Amino acid sequence: MNKDIGIYIHIPFCASKCFYCDFTSYCNMDDKIEKYIDSVCTEILQNIEILSQYNITTVYFGGGTPSYINSKYIVKIMQVLKLLKKDESEFKEVTIELNPNSIQKEKITDYINSGINRFSIGLQSTHDQILKSIGRKHTYNDFKNGLEILSECGAKNISLDIIYPLPNLTLEQFNDTLDKVISLKENYNIKHISIYNLEIHPNTKLDFLLKNEFLTLPDEDEEYKMKNLLIKKLEEANFIQYEISNFSLDGYSSKHNLNYWNQGQYLGFGVSASSFFAGSRYTNTNSITDYIKNINNGISTIAEKEDLDKLDMMKEYIILKLRLKDGINTDEFMSKFGNNIFNIFKTELDYLISNNLIIHNNKNLYLSSRGKEIANFVWEKFI
Repeated sequence: MNKDIGIYIHIPFCASKCFYCDFTSYCNMDDKIEKYIDSVCTEILQNIEILSQYNITTVYFGGGTPSYINSKYIVKIMQVLKLLKKDESEFKEVTIELNPNSIQKEKITDYINSGINRFSIGLQSTHDQILKSIGRKHTYNDFKNGLEILSECGAKNISLDIIYPLPNLTLEQFNDTLDKVISLKENYNIKHISIYNLEIHPNTKLDFLLKNEFLTLPDEDEEYKMKNLLIKKLEEANFIQYEISNFSLDGYSSKHNLNYWNQGQYLGFGVSASSFFAGSRYTNTNSITDYIKNINNGISTIAEKEDLDKLDMMKEYIILKLRLKDGINTDEFMSKFGNNIFNIFKTELDYLISNNLIIHNNKNLYLSSRGKEIANFVWEKFI
């Protein structure tokens, strides 16, 4: 049995909320930061019996904006996690998300000294006007300054987030963003790039601005051209598309996220954090007030829980693994579930293979180029 486990820590505080953001995040709540961090540490310690039986291989600080708060709070959580380590080599990867305008030398030094070894920067675009249109408070110059600070502090593993299509974004501007990022990779240890398709969530500022035609998005043809361009450009720069939205240089894929996509176990701590453990998926309350109160009173913070049966686990495994470049190994499926994948999902797989949406190559099943373009349609076959 695999005894590795990942840890996700949600830091929900932000200086301001981006127009597209649908995550649990809070502005103007700095007075709650200290109590919240203490509650997260308490929640971790409440799970010490479980965690002491596993190897914590990856840790991920997400948000919100983890780099918004004082670095002493991140260090404190790392100190608590280190109490649970069996040896110094256990944490293979510890990631923290950064906003370009909150990267400071003192913070980065504290992060590195605490054991954080991977930095994920929310760039989104290199064009200031585009950034402004989606409520981002940083500029491209802030990003470049942030890279300089990370370099000075000795950061060896940097990941960037880029979003497309964005309001008023042209193909030329998107091409320029890709060129600029690629040109910086050698000097600043940019090892990984996540490129996300913009999602319009109901009741966000971006949803309002688009519905009322204050902003417009590129049409489908332009979006398609952007997608083809990004794949071509990044592959030419030796970034491997190891997952549908993620590209990395060889050896630098996200270990934490690979654990998700390989259906590994993980525990999430903090408001709205999700966990997957012992066949159950559960999520904490999204109310910071309830979260702090429940933790301090020894009451469960879980707001939703789903117990997966074997068929649910198999379907989820297929959907997650098809996100990856290597797809599903049929022998591994048999070893994990004790069933031949074609015996359980013959109808679905025959249809997808015959329509060239999935390729069956020896013992592997993976998305074709066409399958990647309509991946949601493929995944729906297993929902």
